[in-house]
Amino acid sequence: MTRFAALVLTATFLTISTFAGSAVGGGDEGKCTIAVKGDSPTAKACAKGGRAEAKKIMKEMVKQAKAAGQKFTCDGCHKDLDNYELTKNANEDFKKLEAVAKK
Repeated sequence: MTRFAALVLTATFLTISTFAGSAVGGGDEGKCTIAVKGDSPTAKACAKGGRAEAKKIMKEMVKQAKAAGQKFTCDGCHKDLDNYELTKNANEDFKKLEAVAKK
């Protein structure tokens, strides 16, 4: 009986953890709404793995730009890091970031 109760408790905990993790991290794991067209690394990442994959690519591009002596930040292009709404200068800055990251 004790073993059965432990199994039920463990299963319940895992189920709750899974759903709670989805709710908390759900905004970042979602479908891309910005980079959905084109052949940029970010657009390709969006098609492959949604926002989570795009975020990885963008962070890598920012890292490459930093190594090249340029400074870019997430909030320099995104007004809101929950829904990734873009600033007015985001498209121009993204082109600059892409150029620096390709080198």
